[in-house]
Amino acid sequence: MPRILIVNPNTSRAMTDGIAETATAIAASDTEVDVIRPNRGPKSLESFYEYHLAAVAVLEAIEDRADEYDGVVLACYGDPGLYPLKEALDVPVVGVAEASMATATLLGHQFSILVALERAVPMMENLARWYGLDDRLASVEPTGLSVLDLETDEERTLSELAEVGQRALDRGAEVLVLGCSGMSGYENQLTDRVDVPVIDPVADAVTTLEGLLAQGLTQSKAGLWSSPPAKEMRGELPGDGFG
Repeated sequence: MPRILIVNPNTSRAMTDGIAETATAIAASDTEVDVIRPNRGPKSLESFYEYHLAAVAVLEAIEDRADEYDGVVLACYGDPGLYPLKEALDVPVVGVAEASMATATLLGHQFSILVALERAVPMMENLARWYGLDDRLASVEPTGLSVLDLETDEERTLSELAEVGQRALDRGAEVLVLGCSGMSGYENQLTDRVDVPVIDPVADAVTTLEGLLAQGLTQSKAGLWSSPPAKEMRGELPGDGFG
């Protein structure tokens, strides 16, 4: 029985519960799923500053239990701390952004990412470029809702997603990606309104990880994600629990 750990890098209990609901619903019946969040850090992640704070908190949250799991999902669309985890762990680590963008390219020529605030637009454009998929990105469309707003008014959130989703289609998108784990659960209703594939990043990352585990695959340690070199650390920093 595969056992996977899903980490919500922010400290929102409501969002963590939503991620857990999506993950357990999509996971295979023989997959054991645990969902956690850090004990400290921002309640939502909407800036590089918050991403970096969260990345350290994620390492702290995982290091004492890393050996208990067959794989890890990082459940924030900015993928904060993803590469450090890929370096530190020998089991496959999947970020919801990298997985959903890759899946989107299998379903259409161009995709758009639907995000919360306007400031996320260049952040997601940069992320798509980092993953080598910027030529497949039609647009990044902001709803104008904050990450925490997404949790509070479902009808408003769905309405905003439908509006910006249609704008994305007008700009050439053939597939829509929900660019926040807080949007998890809206994919079916949004599909009904826009009539194109809509990817829930949490569900997609879970099934992607299960596929890697079924094939016995994990990230290569030959280059980019080779294990970090051992060195002396000053102060209390996460890391001793890995390896």
